[in-house]
Amino acid sequence: MTTLASRTLVLFTLAGLITAAPMAEAGQPQAKVKKFTLVSVQFGDTKMWLPSTIVVNRGDKVKLSLKNEIPGEKSEHGFALPGYGITEIVRHGDLKTVEFVADKPGVFDYFCQLHPAHIGGQLVVEPVK
Repeated sequence: MTTLASRTLVLFTLAGLITAAPMAEAGQPQAKVKKFTLVSVQFGDTKMWLPSTIVVNRGDKVKLSLKNEIPGEKSEHGFALPGYGITEIVRHGDLKTVEFVADKPGVFDYFCQLHPAHIGGQLVVEPVK
């Protein structure tokens, strides 16, 4: 292959990579993927989701891995995040994954919809600055 042909091939390859790369809107930072593992646990008689607070930025892609670590073969616990239309049932030993885009700023409660006495937490979506 000639030097000119090699250079042309390199230029077209680079041009293809640049145009294929995701572009953020003008003035907007590119969304990041934020990953969290939330675990349903029990301390004494108290059952809760940990961590109790997760913080993301508006526009972030959020991936939640949900684990139920409360003892008992038939242990089922819910995970509801109504502000984003998410409702799941997590069985002991199973792993559920939930993905969404945090497209509205604010504070959104998450909790066990099956057992209202259990302690939930909050998703904080901060506005883009």
